[in-house]
Amino acid sequence: MVESLNKTVEYAIKVNSMITPNDPKPGVMALGDVGIEYRANNGVGFIQIPWANVKLVRAQVVWKKRIRGFFIDLDDNRSLNFVVSDAIPALKVMREHLGSEKLVRAKTMMGSISKWWRKRHPKKAKV
Repeated sequence: MVESLNKTVEYAIKVNSMITPNDPKPGVMALGDVGIEYRANNGVGFIQIPWANVKLVRAQVVWKKRIRGFFIDLDDNRSLNFVVSDAIPALKVMREHLGSEKLVRAKTMMGSISKWWRKRHPKKAKV
């Protein structure tokens, strides 16, 4: 059994780890005083991330204020994707430890395409 990273858990939530998109793994994410811990339900797999190693948290906003999940970008250029049912309380706990400057909205596919389109086809000035 792996020793826990946190001494106290501030918030725990059911998540799906999307490390392999073809095989999401359900589990529990615990946000505590030292960092983020994920443990798979079937007992195979765990992730421990200290707060100091989190570079950015990108929330996936899908419909107005509905948040599908979040990406956790680490300082070694890895990105972990988690899908949750209710991400807002988890993001509030993360904001307490990371600060609001490290929590951002993830770019959507349509936003990226429209930005590319506007760059390639600028509007002409009307005279």
